[in-house]
Amino acid sequence: MTWLMRTLAAVGIVLALVIVIVFVVGRLGTSGDPTQALALAVGNRTINVAGHFKDMTQETIADGIKIVVDDHEVVVSSDQLSVDGKTQVLEPGKDVMLYVGKNGGLQVKVMRESGEAPEGASN
Repeated sequence: MTWLMRTLAAVGIVLALVIVIVFVVGRLGTSGDPTQALALAVGNRTINVAGHFKDMTQETIADGIKIVVDDHEVVVSSDQLSVDGKTQVLEPGKDVMLYVGKNGGLQVKVMRESGEAPEGASN
C-alpha cells in the first residue's frame, strides 16, 4: 500500500508543477501591450491599419477614404496617398500598410501587389 500512496503523491506533485508552469507561461505570454489590426478595402486597394493605436475613424470621400488614426490624417484615393499633408502617387494594384508604434509614430508602407516587400515611406 505504501507504493500506491507514494505513486499518488508523485502524480499529485507532477500535476501541481504542470499547473504552475502553464500559469507562468500564460502570464509571460500576455505581458506585452495589445495591438489591433483592421483591413479596409478601397476599390482594388487594401489598406491595413495595425499597431498600438487608441483612436481611429474612417470617412468615405468622393474618390477614396480618409482615415484619422491617433491625430494622423491619411487620405487614400484612387491614385494618391496623403499622410499628414504629404502626398505620394500610388500605382494601380498597390496596397497600403499603416502601423502605429507604441510612441504614437506612424509608419506608412506601400506594398506590391503580392504583398511581399514594402516600397514604403515612413512618417
